Amino acid sequence: MTSMTQGSWLPLTRSQTRVVALALLLQFPAFVVGDDDKTPIPKVGSCPVGYRTSGHYCIPLESSDKEIIIKLESCPSGYRTSGNYCIKLK
Repeated sequence: MTSMTQGSWLPLTRSQTRVVALALLLQFPAFVVGDDDKTPIPKVGSCPVGYRTSGHYCIPLESSDKEIIIKLESCPSGYRTSGNYCIKLK
């Protein structure tokens, strides 16, 4: 087994990605839902439509009342997929 050195990385498996996403979801519950004051959400893969990357977060391009959650496998009923996120349908 080799140890990771600074600047190196190993790709995560699908199940590891789910664990990371779930950990983010549980650690930052206030960031899971975008709201009208441009609250950032944790960045998991690429940002959803209408958001831009800022470090480890996705920032809304404009105020929105869209509910956005991190997609673990598939989106629940009433949501559509946008990258690694689920956006609630109106």
